[in-house]
Amino acid sequence: MDPARIAASQQRAFLVLWSELRPHVASDTALPRRIRERLARDRAIGSRDRRLFRELIYTAIRFLPWVDPLFPDRPAEAAALVAWLAPETADTLRYRSAVVADWPPVPGELAEKAALVGVRLGGLAPDPAALLPGWFREHCPDAFVSPQLDRLNERAKLWIRLQCREAQVVIDEFLSHRWTVTLDESAPEAMGLPPNADAADTDAYRRGFIEIQDLGSQLILRHVPGPAGQRWLDACAGAGGKTLQLARLVGTDGRVDACDVRPHALDELRERTARARVDNVRIGAPLEPDYDGVLVDAPCSGSGTWRRLPQMKWSTRPAMIAEFAALQLGLLRANAPRVRPGGLLVYATCSLSHHENTGVATAFLQEAPEFAPESPALELGGVSDGIGRLLLPGGRDSDGFYVALLRRRG
Repeated sequence: MDPARIAASQQRAFLVLWSELRPHVASDTALPRRIRERLARDRAIGSRDRRLFRELIYTAIRFLPWVDPLFPDRPAEAAALVAWLAPETADTLRYRSAVVADWPPVPGELAEKAALVGVRLGGLAPDPAALLPGWFREHCPDAFVSPQLDRLNERAKLWIRLQCREAQVVIDEFLSHRWTVTLDESAPEAMGLPPNADAADTDAYRRGFIEIQDLGSQLILRHVPGPAGQRWLDACAGAGGKTLQLARLVGTDGRVDACDVRPHALDELRERTARARVDNVRIGAPLEPDYDGVLVDAPCSGSGTWRRLPQMKWSTRPAMIAEFAALQLGLLRANAPRVRPGGLLVYATCSLSHHENTGVATAFLQEAPEFAPESPALELGGVSDGIGRLLLPGGRDSDGFYVALLRRRG
């Protein structure tokens, strides 16, 4: 079949899908599941087209303020713009070459993209800063300037963490899939892969040699001084990415207790612990009053992950951040007494908002004078607020995270 006719059919199908999904972008907190289920139940859409439509849908969400005004009256141009902005993958390449064959190559910088969009569509260049909600500027001004703005509006690299000593075995398998492997000298166990790499469908993953964990997340525990042989509590363990990393850091002479208010998350942690053959983690065990360290990786608004979950840019509201800040302060209050004198309380979020980061840490220290900020074990960059550090996405091509090390006196 003629490639142009195939692409035209795919474009029409995308426009139908987008018209169904667009009303839910800013309101459905389970939008990824909605997208997944919508693509799965249409038997006319094969696996290759599902991957294509998924890329196009998330591109439209990521660049919503640029493309949304075009859809009502200029749908073909809107679809072409989405195709041009979409990541270049094996699944999008043929479609893009047919739909936007006469468009120029996509530049790397947002400002250059915007200028070309203005020329191509015969209007003013769209505003790069409009790709983040305007109210968020007060929460994180750095997010609105390059390189942070560029990174927050491009698809995120997939990072994994080695759980074994056979690094070359893992690298060789990744290279056999023709995946580019990126290393980071500040995190020796981290490897970056292309965004569409299916690391969970590798022999290395099935054998427990790797865990999927963003580089920024890995760097949080790289800040912690000397945890080997210590007893730690992961107070908000979730599915346990940091739990397993912490278990490796404390070693066989140490122990990590993991708890979470969500039972299903702990079920996943049990599976991951078994796959990684980790035996120094206790899940759901009775908590103790004198841990060497307590990690509070608190629930948050997730603004540091907007490049990975672009729909959250449009569904998050300022009131939600205030609610999260209250929850985070409550978690620090509840877990501080479990840190022994001389021990360490680690506060972390995947938020870029100073209200959830500096604001919460400052409020806690005012209430708990027995704790004081401590400098990190390693200088890993980021922006210091005098208490902790904000790791911005433009620093190491990671998600955004905040970490504060709070030492209990005594």
